[in-house]
Parts: sequence; structure tokens; C-alpha cells
Amino acid sequence: MDRTEKAKEVMQRAERLGFKFDFDRGFIRVAQPRSGDPERQEAIIGELGKYIPEVRRLVERRANAERAKDFFGRRVVFQDGFNLTPGGEGVLSGVLTGASGNGSVDVSIKKEGFRSPHTSSCNVESLLIIVDEEEADGAASPHNDEPQSEQPRKGFFERLRGSRDE
Repeated sequence: MDRTEKAKEVMQRAERLGFKFDFDRGFIRVAQPRSGDPERQEAIIGELGKYIPEVRRLVERRANAERAKDFFGRRVVFQDGFNLTPGGEGVLSGVLTGASGNGSVDVSIKKEGFRSPHTSSCNVESLLIIVDEEEADGAASPHNDEPQSEQPRKGFFERLRGSRDE
């Protein structure tokens, strides 16, 4: 069992004891339950301490996947790891369509020669989410109190398709 798998196992044991993990602006917070066996809690904290880099990465990936849901349907630009060249080729544009707890997101892209969009996965670290200026000023912020519109915005390909129909 590698260190990441061991960290996952320790985190699962901690969660069964009532611990909660949260990624808070670059910090990993571990909420310790008020009740329970203090000796077991201290033991699990000690085990978590052995795997801090792995725990951090796992909690950050969960948080990224959860946050990505706020951007579904938005245009994204990302690097295609299979076709990167120094001249910039391999940079693709698409629409964010999914996310998983392992830190990857799904992007729907339209490729030349294909009738329907292709879904590709990439890490959030290699992704740019393109939003309108108003959204960048706070509308997409998770702490914004303004109500979001009921209708999701059209994705890049839907807008492109609409401009061709005019």
C-alpha cells in the first residue's frame, strides 16, 4: 500500500470517528468531534500527522471537485497533455461538464472530424475557467450573497451553435 492509499485509509477511519476535513483557502482544517474517546482521537491525529502531504492533496482534490460544480457549463481552456508542443499547440477549449473527487474535471470539446463533442479529463491545475467580467468581480464567488440566475448560462458550444443559426 502506497502512502496515498494509507492516507485515504487513515482519513476514512478518522471520518468514521466523526472528524471532518475541509480545505480553507490553502489550509487544511480538521474538525475534531467533541464527544468520543479522547485517546482514540489523539491516536488518529498522530496517524494523520504522518501523512500530511497526502492528506492535504486528498482534501484539496475533494474541495476542487466540489467547487468545480459551480462552473459547469462554463468555457475552459486547458492543455492537452498528449499533444503539447513548444509552439502552443495542444491548448484546447471546451466546456466544463463534470468533476470527480480525485482532482480531475471533465471537459467537453469539439474536435475536427467528429460529429459529437468528445469528453476529455484534465487536472484543475492545468485549467483556465473563462468567465465574464461581472462574474470575475464576484458573481461566481462561493461567498456572494446575490442570488444566482435560475437558468444556467449557455456553454461556449451552445453560443457558437446559436450564432451560426442566425
